[in-house]
Amino acid sequence: MLAQTDTIVVKAPAAPKQTVEQYIEKYSAIAIDEMYRSKIPASITLAQGILESGNGNSRLAVEANNHFGIKCKKTWTGKTLYEDDDAPQECFRKYDAAIDSYRDHSDFLMNNTRYAFLFDLDRTDYKSWAHGLKKAGYATNPQYAELLITFIERHKLNRFDGVKLSEEEDRELKEDKAEIVKSYGKEIINNGVLGIIAKPNESYAQIAMDYDLKVYQIYRNNDLQKDAVCREGDTVYLKAKKLKTDSLFHVVAHGQTMHWVSQRYAVKLDKLIERNLMFPGQEPAAGETIYLRNKRDKAPKFADANILDAVIVKDTMAVLEPIKQDTTYNTKVYESPLLNLETQKPVEAIQEVDTLHEFKENLSFFHTVQAGETLYGIGKKYGVRVDAIMYLNLLQDDRIEVGERLIINPAISSADTKEPQSTPGVHVVRQGETLFSIAKSYGLSVGDIKATNNLSDDQVHIGQKLVVVKVGN
Repeated sequence: MLAQTDTIVVKAPAAPKQTVEQYIEKYSAIAIDEMYRSKIPASITLAQGILESGNGNSRLAVEANNHFGIKCKKTWTGKTLYEDDDAPQECFRKYDAAIDSYRDHSDFLMNNTRYAFLFDLDRTDYKSWAHGLKKAGYATNPQYAELLITFIERHKLNRFDGVKLSEEEDRELKEDKAEIVKSYGKEIINNGVLGIIAKPNESYAQIAMDYDLKVYQIYRNNDLQKDAVCREGDTVYLKAKKLKTDSLFHVVAHGQTMHWVSQRYAVKLDKLIERNLMFPGQEPAAGETIYLRNKRDKAPKFADANILDAVIVKDTMAVLEPIKQDTTYNTKVYESPLLNLETQKPVEAIQEVDTLHEFKENLSFFHTVQAGETLYGIGKKYGVRVDAIMYLNLLQDDRIEVGERLIINPAISSADTKEPQSTPGVHVVRQGETLFSIAKSYGLSVGDIKATNNLSDDQVHIGQKLVVVKVGN
């Protein structure tokens, strides 16, 4: 019982938590808009947003409208929010609205070379997108692709991938794209081939989408390898280069390569190499003359005299030795987007730490049900409530089977939009809760709750009503 001199300070109830369904209803339209702008499946974007932001309930999502944990980086000049992550008090981007976070997430993928060939995939192919993101190094979690796929299928998020735009929306999208194309400046014609000059911070994937091309077409039109990076001022051809040009010769200046010559005259690189009796990878020495129209009689001098021997040895070994496992990865560009992804070497996600908030291995994972386990026991083990597990896995009741795999996300600890309860000063104990977790959610100590409720120990039971007030002078 409280003394007459004591005052009761009632802690304001926390804002209602958002459920999976509420998140989907609120942000699916944005994900669809981004799908048509960037070709990233709406299902993929939604699943990532839900799992990374805990249904939009994380501090980053609530206070910074940051649903994908994108960090500031040196180039960021907007608002910021600091939070402990890989290091104490790291800088995260703060947006005026959630749509800005969604657009920034799309731009991150579009502007990163490693993800380029994902944009050639059909927008309904969420499975290939999921595996491609994992292979390209988006996440450290080895189950990341499978988690996304399972989550998408359980919540039928792929239904948004087939949504079509209205006539008005389609017209607006085309108008926006036309304005973007104008921003590239005047298009160029070189040797009869249409091209543009790359803008700052541009990417081949973005250029391909702006001009309704496939990413692999941009790479092949410009004789690029998979690891090529678009730089400001580069000539980017939108059509295939020609076999010849009106010019007869080019005298090589210091630092110029065969690819540079190919781009300068809009002539296919393989034809130039063949015409000048060279092998791929060889570069001419400064001062040498490159034949642009006719075949020469003698190869030019090379920048590195050892390259020829190295190429010959390499070709000979390729014939004599069986193909090794790692030769499945190469930098060749194929017409098939799946083949491009299969032959792209996997990237370690640790390289992403300074760019994108790392998808924590413990943020979302599978739990395989063992004999004797219950939802209550599983929830208690991971610090989440039974209703959260049921929401994530679309369970109709608490029955589970041995071997069943459940998605667990500690960031989504509850699916109840009314937790903590809205009744000031009173808390009704729910399944999976402890005195410690209740105290923590209200910013109280266990001792405060025990004293206020005359509890002799730390035991509480489901349905028990507790007074949760702060006692002060």
